[in-house]
Amino acid sequence: MAGDIDNPRIWLNADVYVADPGTAAPTGVADAWPAGWEPLGLLSQDGMTETREQEVTDHFAWGGILVRTTRSNHKRTIVVTALEDNPVVFGLVNPGSESETVGGITTRTVKVPGKDPRAFGLELRDGDITKRRIIPRGEVVTVGEVTRSEDEMEMWELTINVYPDADGVLYTDITDDPQADDSGS
Repeated sequence: MAGDIDNPRIWLNADVYVADPGTAAPTGVADAWPAGWEPLGLLSQDGMTETREQEVTDHFAWGGILVRTTRSNHKRTIVVTALEDNPVVFGLVNPGSESETVGGITTRTVKVPGKDPRAFGLELRDGDITKRRIIPRGEVVTVGEVTRSEDEMEMWELTINVYPDADGVLYTDITDDPQADDSGS
């Protein structure tokens, strides 16, 4: 069997951080998250899901010979479920809304959501291995159905669209995972 049984990852722990676009991000896996990055809080054990969508068109010459394939409308989304109703989650779920706490009582005025781009940081851990994904610009575009009952935990499923920069870069991954090491190539 080819391969290394130590290479597959099961990400046992994870955090999601949110900041204003342009906020300095960590450059290593051991660095603390700089000022301005706020944790989303507890996440669902279902983990995160990344989806890729794009249109693919095959182009043929006379005689039915495939000569080229083009791709367009590339889209990346990340879905994560937050378990806390903290100020960070409230701000992502209700962009442009207001919250004020006076004397231990919080009043939230919820407005119709508007545009709200943010920077996102994902941190995944498998034992001593850490992987950070820095998304300089994204936006929560969908909030799943929220159930409030005695049978189910209240949670917010957030779908984040990842926006590329002017050079087409969607995100940067930083990891100390030995299997990603290409210094010998």
